[in-house]
Amino acid sequence: MKKLIYAGAAFILTIASSISAAQATGRPGDAKFSHLVDSAAYPNSATFQGATHQFEVHVQGYPLSELSINLPEDIDINDGIEVKNQSGQEIPATVSIKDGNARVVFSQPVPPETTLKVAMQGVNTPGYDNTWQYMVFTKNVGLSGEIPIGMARILTYRD
Repeated sequence: MKKLIYAGAAFILTIASSISAAQATGRPGDAKFSHLVDSAAYPNSATFQGATHQFEVHVQGYPLSELSINLPEDIDINDGIEVKNQSGQEIPATVSIKDGNARVVFSQPVPPETTLKVAMQGVNTPGYDNTWQYMVFTKNVGLSGEIPIGMARILTYRD
């Protein structure tokens, strides 16, 4: 019986060691998927109506054709969404906001090794301090369906 347990454990360890870890170390080309980098609110006052909530997406693996953002309940975006690259250049895109979902469709696919700054402008919240969570999905050239890349967490505080 012990031999069977040891053989099973050895088999599991062999399989587990052959699976590559999906970690991003910050080096170009180190990951095979796009991922969230940073997020913040400007200003981060919960009582300020019209703030900017933003997050960054590091595009890796496949070119990015579209972003989808699930908006938290009680959040309104009144001044649209702006997307810029790491050089501060605006990325041409069509933005639509409907039924608690924001969709950003890029005019041209965004190539890997681009960092996008996504700024949701004119955000109105209920006015209490909270951690606002935006689930972010991508659509990539060459892949079908939406891929969840993470949760952008925006902290706001009551003054």
